[in-house]
Amino acid sequence: MITLSLDTATPTPGLALARGEDIVDERALASEGAGRRVAQDIHEILADNGLRIQDVGRIVVGVGPGGFTGLRIGMATALALGQALDIDVVGICSLETLALGMADAGVEGLLIPVIDARRREVFTGVYRVGPSGLETVVEPVAATVDAFSALLASLDGVAASIAGDGVHRIVDVLDSRADIVPDGPAHTIRAGLAIAWSLAGGARPVTPMYLRLPDAEVNRRLREGTSS
Repeated sequence: MITLSLDTATPTPGLALARGEDIVDERALASEGAGRRVAQDIHEILADNGLRIQDVGRIVVGVGPGGFTGLRIGMATALALGQALDIDVVGICSLETLALGMADAGVEGLLIPVIDARRREVFTGVYRVGPSGLETVVEPVAATVDAFSALLASLDGVAASIAGDGVHRIVDVLDSRADIVPDGPAHTIRAGLAIAWSLAGGARPVTPMYLRLPDAEVNRRLREGTSS
């Protein structure tokens, strides 16, 4: 069976195809509006591998946390394709996929993926790899820089590593409590890893993990508060 996996939680979306559990193709797409071209990119990855959309038998989609617009585009695309093809669509936490990429790159100890949430915040969680696979130590949260610093302090000195597009938001509060993973694939969401994780117990409903209000709603409330 062909599985299509996509994750548009960050400005650098990921796409992958698998036949069974074997990854056929995996791509990190160009940033700057790539989420809006996801339908075109799906067509291209299928065509490049001699496949048609009708060959897809299952879809895995990242449900965040991440950018509000990107998540809506990715999930709407996945659900529309699932309905049109009459196939299963399952969700995967984007932070978990990022953590799996860190582990796949050889990172050990506690894994702390960080996705840029803007407004001086990151979406983050804490994970480790146990006998049964990825384990959650701290559930996903939207954290300010100060809250992230407190999160690190709560780990009681356990070795931890950080990766993701939100690193620049929290680099000033790291001190010696955590190491930043060197630049490379561990900093992008690898959609191929989500496929195996979805089969190993990581699948969840296709419901967005926003963790906070969209920026547009925050701005609306600020305007209303200013005018009142």
